[in-house]
Amino acid sequence: MTKSRYYFDANALLKYYHPLLKHHREEMGILQIRRLVSRSEFPILISPMTSLEIIGKLTQFFRQGLIKRKNLNTIITLLKKETGTKTTIRPFEMLECPDNVYRLAETILLEHAKFAIGSNDALHLAIVKKHPLYQPIMVTSDQSLQRVCESIQMSFYDPERE
Repeated sequence: MTKSRYYFDANALLKYYHPLLKHHREEMGILQIRRLVSRSEFPILISPMTSLEIIGKLTQFFRQGLIKRKNLNTIITLLKKETGTKTTIRPFEMLECPDNVYRLAETILLEHAKFAIGSNDALHLAIVKKHPLYQPIMVTSDQSLQRVCESIQMSFYDPERE
């Protein structure tokens, strides 16, 4: 069991649900993500931003014919169930967006403009930084996001590097 707290960006969460996607592309890091979730002593932290990005990606896969409507609905139902408060086994915990998180995301974008991160990534970083109580480890395979994590001294884990 690991005692660290982890925060999943959308890429990491998508790897968790990948076995339900049933599309042709094999993703690196799926096994590491599933192990991390199963071995974590605490629920994995995600935010409404993570959930929104996942739904956006899933609907994109649906439009592209990569997943069927049934699989789309199954994953969305699971996501809501697994982040909800009415279940005893929760692999995920939804963090609320703290005050001034958008302002901090703007600051991160401006201070780290040399890195290729977008507003969604900056928002993930701001959410994690605004929760110092947890000091979670950012789980991402996005190398630009990792460079910003290094720059702001935020711990990260890349499931694709094992």
